[in-house]
Amino acid sequence: MTLTLALLTLLAGATICGGLSRGLATRQLGLVAVVACAVAAGIVVSGAAPSGEAAPVVLLILGDAVFSVSPGFAPGERALALALLGGGAAATLAVATAIAPGVRGFGSLFTWALLCLSGALLSLGAPITSFIQPLAWATVALSGYGALWASGAARAAGPAPIGPTLGLLASVLLTGALVTGGPALLRSELPGVPATLCGLLAVLALGGCPPLLAAQSEAEEGPAPLGALIFGLCAPASALGWLLRSTSALPILPSGWATTLGLVGSLGALACAAGALGPRRLRPILSWSAGFQAALVVATAGLAGPLGALAGPALLLNLMLSSVVGATAAVLLERTTGSDDYTLSQSAPRIVGLLWVGGAAAALGLPPLWGFWGRFWQLEAALEQQPWLLAPLLAGSVLLALALAAPLGGLWRRAQPGERAAWGSIVPGGLSLAPLLMLGVAPGLAWQGWLETLRFAPLEPPLDGSLAVIGAGLTLLLLVALVAGGVPARSAPYDPDETPTRLGPEALSATLRPLAGLGRPTALFGGAWATLLRLSGLLRLLIGPFEQRYYLLGVLAALITIMLLMAL
Repeated sequence: MTLTLALLTLLAGATICGGLSRGLATRQLGLVAVVACAVAAGIVVSGAAPSGEAAPVVLLILGDAVFSVSPGFAPGERALALALLGGGAAATLAVATAIAPGVRGFGSLFTWALLCLSGALLSLGAPITSFIQPLAWATVALSGYGALWASGAARAAGPAPIGPTLGLLASVLLTGALVTGGPALLRSELPGVPATLCGLLAVLALGGCPPLLAAQSEAEEGPAPLGALIFGLCAPASALGWLLRSTSALPILPSGWATTLGLVGSLGALACAAGALGPRRLRPILSWSAGFQAALVVATAGLAGPLGALAGPALLLNLMLSSVVGATAAVLLERTTGSDDYTLSQSAPRIVGLLWVGGAAAALGLPPLWGFWGRFWQLEAALEQQPWLLAPLLAGSVLLALALAAPLGGLWRRAQPGERAAWGSIVPGGLSLAPLLMLGVAPGLAWQGWLETLRFAPLEPPLDGSLAVIGAGLTLLLLVALVAGGVPARSAPYDPDETPTRLGPEALSATLRPLAGLGRPTALFGGAWATLLRLSGLLRLLIGPFEQRYYLLGVLAALITIMLLMAL
C-alpha cells in the first residue's frame, strides 16, 4: 500500500507537469514536481514496515517469471527511499530555480524526472528476484534519457546514445540473471557463474560504474542537477541497491567472487580518481566523483561481516546526497558566470565555493559528515578480510582530493564583495548537506531504526570514539575557514598585457591517463566496434557472390549430387 500510494503521487505529478506544460511556467511545474516528491517521502515515512512473515504481493505470473512487490518498505529500503525522494526533490528544485520565470513548454522535463524517480522507487520496493526489477531498470534508463532530451542536452545528431543503450542492456542482463539464478537466490544460494556475471555486469551498466562510466557521458552535457538525479540518485539506488540486497541475502559470499568485487571496485575507484584530475569543468568532475563513490560501494559488497554490512548502505546513502550538493554548486556557478569552467576569470558568489567544499568533503568521507563513518567501516572491514584493498582505495582518495581541491581556489577567490545568490539556488544544496552533517555528528540516529535492522549488523553500534571524530571534524572545518578567509600580506599587481589563469592538475592527469582509461575505456570499445565492422565487411565479401544469384548454381549442384548418390 505504501509503495502504491507513493508511486501514484509521483505519477500524478508527472501527469500534471506534462499536461500543463504550455499552460503554466516551467518553474511552477518544477515546484509541482518538488511537492510530489515531498508528499511521496511523507507517505514512505508514515507507512508501516512489513513483518518478517509477510509474503510479497504477486501481481502477475508468466511461467516461472513472478512479478511481485513487497508489502511495504523494510527499514533498509526505507532509508534509501527517503534519500531518493528527498534528494530528488532537491535536484528538481535546483533545476526549477535555474530556469527563467517566464519560460514555458519544458514541463516534460519534470515529467521524465518523476518517471525516473518512480522507476527507482519501484526497484527499491520489489524483491530482488521479482521480474519487476528489469522493468524498473528499463524505466530508469529510458526516462532518464528522456529528461536529458527534454532539457535540450541530447539533441545532437550522432550514433546511438550510450546511456539508454547500456541501461537497456542492463535490463536484459538482469532478466537473464533472474531466469537462470533466481531460484538459487530464493534458497539463499549463490547462482552459477553465468548468472552471477550477468548480474554484476547489469549493475555496472545501469549504475555507470567503472569500467562502464561512459553511461554518464550524455548526463555530463545536461544540467548538473539533472545528471545528479539520474546517475547520483536513481541509477545507484536501483543498481547498487539491488547488488547490496543480493549479497546480503547470501549467508556467505565465496572468496573468489568477493575478490572479484573488491578488484573491480578498487581499480574502478582508482581509475575514476585519476580521471577526475583532467577536466576543467565541474560537471565532468562530478561524474568521475560519482563513479568513484559507486566503485566504493561495489568493493564493499564483497566484504562480509558486521562492518561490511553497515558500510555498503552508508556509502550508498552518502553517494546519493553528496551528488546533489556538488550539482547545486555547479549549476549555481554556471547560472552566474555562464559556464561551469572553474578556470575562467568571471566572479561568482562565495556560496558556490562553500557548497563545493561541502560536496567534496562528503565525497571524500571527511568528518564530521556522514561519509566518514561509511569509509571508516569499509576500511576496517577491508583490513580484516582483504588488506590489499587499502592501497588502491587510499591512493584513489588522495587523487580525488587533489581533483576536488583544484576548483576551490578559483571558486573561492573569484567571489566579489556583496555578490549574493538567490536563496532558491542555495536551498537544494543545503537540504542535501544537512542530513549528512546531522548523521555525521549524531551517527546514533542512523543506527536506531535503520542500521541495526540490517542483516549481519553488529549487536552494538560500532561508534567508538565518535566524540573524537566530531572534534576532529570541527577542527578541520575551522582550519578550512581560517585558510579560506585569510588575506595574503602582499600581492604583486598583474601586468595589463597578461591574463590571469588557473590551471588544473593537468600534468598529473596526463601521466595518469592510461589509468583513467580503466574507468572509461572508450578507445577499447571503439577498437572492438571497428573490429566488428571489419569482420562484417569480410563476411559481406564472402556472401556477396550468393547475392548475385550464384546461389542458384549451388542449389543446382547440390541437387545433381543428391541425384547421383541416389542412383548409386
